[in-house]
Amino acid sequence: MTRAVFCSLLAAALLAGCGSSKHAAACSLESSVSFQGATGNLLGGFSVRNAGSSPCRLGGFPKLELFRSDGKQVTVTIHRGDRAFPQSRAVGVLQPGRRATAWIKWENYCGSLWDKPFTFRVTLTTGRQVSARSAEAEKCQTNGGAPKPGPGTAELSLSSFQ
Repeated sequence: MTRAVFCSLLAAALLAGCGSSKHAAACSLESSVSFQGATGNLLGGFSVRNAGSSPCRLGGFPKLELFRSDGKQVTVTIHRGDRAFPQSRAVGVLQPGRRATAWIKWENYCGSLWDKPFTFRVTLTTGRQVSARSAEAEKCQTNGGAPKPGPGTAELSLSSFQ
């Protein structure tokens, strides 16, 4: 690649705001995760708010990773959608000041670490990663019997951002 072609491509990228620190600061996502639960199931969501001055591209269906309080990654099986989720239009681009939530249903979450916080890491289709830590659980209600060991694996249902 010649220097002239490289400089032209660099100038075009800077004009578009791609890769510049100004663009990164303009698209600033704040995140949180929260749940309510009963009988060993949790329903809640991973929420993001655009705290910047430019629209943020969320893209389509995000990727979700789950980490225990000791930092170990939990093996996660993700199911797309669930009848328990609120039904609304998917959000692909988040305008400044607006919020969107990817709904999460976690079945049989009771285990030896149920009362510890978990870190949820979402990877947007753009490749950007956003993390949020859950609050400590107040109580783990099971369908009878003792809590299960774990969580060594997790089965979650997830929606796109709405």
